[in-house]
Amino acid sequence: MIDRRAFLRALAAGGAVSVTGGAITGCTDRPTGSDRDPNTVTMWGIWASDVDKEADVIEAFTEQNPGITVSVSQVPSSSQGDASSVITAVRGRTGPDVYFMGRFSGAEMASLGLLEPIDELIREHEGVEPEEFMANWVKFSTDELLYDGQWYGLPMDTDTRAMYYNKDLTDEAGVDPELLDPAGGPMTLEQMWEISDAFDLQDEQGTYERITWIPWDGEASLMMWAMASGVRFFDDSTCGMTLDSPEMLDVATEYASWVERLQFSRVDAFKATYEPPNAPPTQTSFFSDRQMFQISGPWGVQAQHDYRPDMRYGVTHVPVADSADDPFTWAGGFGLAMPKGSSMSEAAWKLMTFYAGYEGQRILMPQISRIPTSLEAVQDDQAWDPSIEFFVEIMEFARSRPPLPVGTKLWDAMMMMQDSLNQQSQSPDEAIKTAQAYVDPTMQQFCPVTLPDGFGEPDPHFDR
Repeated sequence: MIDRRAFLRALAAGGAVSVTGGAITGCTDRPTGSDRDPNTVTMWGIWASDVDKEADVIEAFTEQNPGITVSVSQVPSSSQGDASSVITAVRGRTGPDVYFMGRFSGAEMASLGLLEPIDELIREHEGVEPEEFMANWVKFSTDELLYDGQWYGLPMDTDTRAMYYNKDLTDEAGVDPELLDPAGGPMTLEQMWEISDAFDLQDEQGTYERITWIPWDGEASLMMWAMASGVRFFDDSTCGMTLDSPEMLDVATEYASWVERLQFSRVDAFKATYEPPNAPPTQTSFFSDRQMFQISGPWGVQAQHDYRPDMRYGVTHVPVADSADDPFTWAGGFGLAMPKGSSMSEAAWKLMTFYAGYEGQRILMPQISRIPTSLEAVQDDQAWDPSIEFFVEIMEFARSRPPLPVGTKLWDAMMMMQDSLNQQSQSPDEAIKTAQAYVDPTMQQFCPVTLPDGFGEPDPHFDR
């Protein structure tokens, strides 16, 4: 068996360890590509807080494959497209065989030549065409790893968004429990504002003492509301960004009205009071019974358990514009890829398919409060934490950010637009034009590009 404490001590120290046949040895940088030992797989693994959970996956893999050595290192990965560590490693020929990365980075990193396509590995080792093999995962998660007709990785987890609410506060405010019952569908934005008008409390100086919700707090953002409104961001027919579209202007205009309605500076002061920068995770405006609703992901369930176990809380849908609208959620997540220079060996492929497949996800997902992307794992109630069942159920309504080679710039543009509207430094019309001018010229350098077939449509293979 693996000496887990030695494994975790090595990773915590920022080093790397090798696992082979159940034993741990030290490891050093190895040559890249075909010069590598085909039975040694180097991997940049999961974020620091969950290396012990990842160790369970590596241990299970090694027990099944005693002839393969797995060398795991911790290297920071950003879901917003920070590829600096991979760029440095690829240029210096020190990259790993397998890389745990933010999936939204996939198309961008592929377009920069930082990832190896996996299509031929699928044909060689799985004996099927890539399209058939990739259909074993939730479609939006594979879409994020498809670029220019080739796949560049396998999906791992995903993380839908929903609205948490404090039951003591909703009871105090007299909110109809039927409005909060997910079975009745989502509340409308109009209903949210009615609750806000009745519950929000400000002192004589206008300082908030309690607040119903903040449409830009937690996992809520201008980009989320744009996706909820069906904004596409990109036009396949012109290979152009559409951040200055009439649809985006409508969303930005409504968002600006929320900023004015709540008075951003006063909300900012409220957050600084009850959730100051660098505060411990137990100190939030939601946990301190000052905020009724907050939009977050499945990890919030574990946070509730860890930091506010005595709170009576519930989870329901994100509010929508019209009572006839379907529920909405958005999803992201991580995946495994092979950086340029990977050995592309059978051993590396075996690790990728085990870790990102049913077996690996069944081990890891219940421990990290994330949702599997393997369709087999999604359908297995033992492959995820039962406390996040609602987040799993709403996957059928999930939308994802468009997988484009300008993913980082798109995200930055939306955050800059949001900040401009929050600060009221630009009108909605000015903000969308600024965002378009920031992203589209870069996008044109990659044209022609199209989004994956069926992007944004319901997954034909998903069935809970």
